[in-house]
Amino acid sequence: MKSQVTTKYGDDGMTSILGGDRISKNHPIVEANGTLDSLRTRIARLRLMVIERNPAGAEKHAEFLWWLLHVCFVVGSEISDPLWKRHASHPGKIGPEHLKKLEDEQARLELSTPLPHGFVVSAANIASAEADVTATVAREFERRLVALHEAIPGFACGDLLVFSNRLSDYLFILARRLDDGRFQTVDYNAARP
Repeated sequence: MKSQVTTKYGDDGMTSILGGDRISKNHPIVEANGTLDSLRTRIARLRLMVIERNPAGAEKHAEFLWWLLHVCFVVGSEISDPLWKRHASHPGKIGPEHLKKLEDEQARLELSTPLPHGFVVSAANIASAEADVTATVAREFERRLVALHEAIPGFACGDLLVFSNRLSDYLFILARRLDDGRFQTVDYNAARP
């Protein structure tokens, strides 16, 4: 029986991308997509934790995270064909309307979330910790986008780069919202031997 998953086309360390090329699995496109996969799975896990924990506003948080999960696939197509060689294969492009939706949600959260006065040393619960981890992966993804743009200067990623930068900000604010005001900030006295 032929596998629906195993193609054997990647056994030589190469892979095919949406743009039609075969590239090394070490290429910046693959690195960016790999980090995007990590980000997407973290967002999915965070969404499930928010639903299970059921904090105030959980439905709104879960709905927004669901939107972000779908956005990840649009982002993936942009990365997999950075020069848009196959226009018809792209489901869309991250643009100002995506950024506005993200910034609006962050602003909505900030209005109802007091922020700590100091560096957060630890989240207050598992859901807020997962949001912090997800924000860290979002920042890693942003670095992979910059590396990809440096490798392929024709990659027009301006809106995508801004979106990824704002995404980590949103996730930080969501983490603090999920902390429920129980901030654990750095106490430098606790670092003394």
